[in-house]
Amino acid sequence: MLKDNFGREITYLRFSITQRCNFRCVYCHSYNNMSSEPSLDDISFIVNVFSSLGFKKIRITGGEPLVRNDIVDIVRVVKQAKFDEVVMTTNGYRLHQVARDLKAAGLDRINISIDSLNRSTFLSITSLDKFDDVYKGLLEAISVGFNPVKINTVLLRGINESDILPLVEMTKDNNLIVRFIELMPVKGNSFFDEHFLSYRDAIKIIESKYKLEKHPTPWHEVASYYKINGFKGLIGFITSVSQHFCGSCNRLRLTSTFKIFPCLFSSEYVSIKDAVLYRDEKLLKDLIMESVNIKPPAHGEIKIGTKEFIENMQELGG
Repeated sequence: MLKDNFGREITYLRFSITQRCNFRCVYCHSYNNMSSEPSLDDISFIVNVFSSLGFKKIRITGGEPLVRNDIVDIVRVVKQAKFDEVVMTTNGYRLHQVARDLKAAGLDRINISIDSLNRSTFLSITSLDKFDDVYKGLLEAISVGFNPVKINTVLLRGINESDILPLVEMTKDNNLIVRFIELMPVKGNSFFDEHFLSYRDAIKIIESKYKLEKHPTPWHEVASYYKINGFKGLIGFITSVSQHFCGSCNRLRLTSTFKIFPCLFSSEYVSIKDAVLYRDEKLLKDLIMESVNIKPPAHGEIKIGTKEFIENMQELGG
């Protein structure tokens, strides 16, 4: 098991398998780089090496992973690499078609990004009228046995505050985890300054109607969890901006362009392109260990008006 220079055990890989996305979310999209993607054989080689170094959890991200026609095969080869957990984050637009196959291929859990339950608001955020497909995907994920299903919602001041309570109320009768995520700054996108809404503001909206009770949270979780008495599900808050959780960060991020980023906000990365091209297992292990060694203790403070930003959310996968 690999440890960084600050004693953190690095056991979690977030693997963005594509930069392509069929949504154009206003807070995320900066540019669409249609670069090449790792092949199924590339992915198999990569994930087996990571697994051999003690990585226990892998999250398949994008872009949007479901745009890849071989996504079920990808899940299958990742599962064969013997990770304890294989999970995925998706916008859910095609999930109603493939949820059952993903479950059969070995996917353990799934997170679905839903920023609004209102069709017109959903359209204004994503630029596509796909809410009905996404909601069908959510129901299908529950039906085929993903348990619990997580919903990720980016908090957007002036846009989706009215969705906060309806999303919370989805946890009343369903074993769902709804997680509210603070908006993060992306290069070339000025959205952050106008629409950042802190988790504290979201809590005030929820507590205008319900009492939130703190729920035990594993140390490595990025969210802080709460429960409402009598509700089946949980509510979480991911506070990357106002209250970072770097001290328990146990992850590396690998892009579809073969770059390992030690931190979401890092400009420093390690390229593994040659190691993958030549199937050089020793070189890839050395580069992974180098990525762990350059992992910073924390990202800098992020405030409205600062120049810190994520270079390209589509590449990094959030």
